[in-house]
Amino acid sequence: MKIKWIDGLYNPKTYLRNNTFKFINIEHSFENKINWNLSTYKKLWLYNLNYFDFLNQEALSKEEGVKLIHEFIDTYPSVIDGKESYPTALRLINWIKFISRHQIEDPCIFGVIQADAQRLCNNLEYHLLGNHLLENAFALWFSAHLFNNSRYFKIAKHLLKKELEEQILTDGGHFELSPMYHQLMLYRVLDCIHLSKLNPNKFAIDLYPLLIQKASQMLSWLENITYTNGEIPLVNDSVNKISPDSNSLFSYCEKLQISSAHMKLSASGYRMVKASNFELLMDVGQIGASYQPGHAHADTFNFELYINNTPVFVDTGISTYNVGDIRAKERSTEAHNSVVVNNISSSVVWSGFRVAKRAKVTIENELEQSIQASHDGYLNLGVLHKRAWAWNPHKISIIDDLSGTPKNAKAYFHFHPEVNFKATDNGFKINNKHSICFENAISINTKIFEFAPEFNKRINSTCIEVIFNKQLKTSILIE
Repeated sequence: MKIKWIDGLYNPKTYLRNNTFKFINIEHSFENKINWNLSTYKKLWLYNLNYFDFLNQEALSKEEGVKLIHEFIDTYPSVIDGKESYPTALRLINWIKFISRHQIEDPCIFGVIQADAQRLCNNLEYHLLGNHLLENAFALWFSAHLFNNSRYFKIAKHLLKKELEEQILTDGGHFELSPMYHQLMLYRVLDCIHLSKLNPNKFAIDLYPLLIQKASQMLSWLENITYTNGEIPLVNDSVNKISPDSNSLFSYCEKLQISSAHMKLSASGYRMVKASNFELLMDVGQIGASYQPGHAHADTFNFELYINNTPVFVDTGISTYNVGDIRAKERSTEAHNSVVVNNISSSVVWSGFRVAKRAKVTIENELEQSIQASHDGYLNLGVLHKRAWAWNPHKISIIDDLSGTPKNAKAYFHFHPEVNFKATDNGFKINNKHSICFENAISINTKIFEFAPEFNKRINSTCIEVIFNKQLKTSILIE
């Protein structure tokens, strides 16, 4: 049951010392034995504990890793949430990587891996689909190689072929439209390729070309969506320090000799303008995925703007997956750089991971230096929202048109916390160089919002709230 493994990437450091862990910016020390059912910090923290990502962080010793694994095995019969399919899948990948890298032969460890793999086979997450079902497939791919198990190979290949074909869009983007989850899924595909290269197997050979093809397409999308400074847009459910960063993934692709498919952004609905002095990300896409929009926000026509590699207008990010007011607010239209009508979001986001009525987007015109689209998210109010962007090296124009008789229309523009700004007659001076100004504004106000670049990390910043009637013309002048 020996296979080879060499780490392509290290996981972030989450095991600190002596049964002390730090997940999603929350640190906890267990005084004696680790409680694998700890409920103090809600489910996401507990899930992270049971993922065992820390086994593959840099500099964790073989002895420490084995000790942690056996602490888990000692209480395995009483583990609850950690036996759910999603944490089981990630734990399988991490344990198999760890024992293979260190060439560990331990019947107790192999027994738990086999039990986890069997349970996962019988509890695949068809009810959730999306990245959850893909993670199930990746875990079975690793299990199949470890045990040379034809049944695991058959299930894994079926799932990977079906789900990769469905979940990777024609421009290479993952269909949940989150750059963070895209990074995670690309990481897994690369690991699957790496595993198969290190351990050739007759059961795996026919899927290998598809893995290479999808990795190439996903690399292209990530290249397109990543800012020059290496950061990603924090759109939909995306935060920093969860997935491998883009530059690390680019290096991993290079090691595996994966070349980019060099495709333009299209089906994912994002557009990125990369000029010499600014980068503009625009969202003219549909809510995604259509049947599983759990990580989607009411962010139609949102945008981000970096000037000279520095964030200026940003998505507000997310700080929690816990159901409640914070989660609802961070998914609302008001939390994005778009337009709110009658204090209602353009799509109905509810609970923690649900979307009801959703805006449908029509791209009306797309040229080299402009794009115009409309959405019907406010049609129940008798309002159609059109937004047009146009750009040249020194100016970005945004025109919002609202048909019908809208009441209380507000456009929002969220500053990054480090941006300096000063009010002018019809807008703001930005970082003592650039400016944003508005035509047809009824009033221009500033409000405090919480910028969330990471889970459980909220930083006070300022957004502009512009109240207007039927049309607002916004000009961003770049020096």
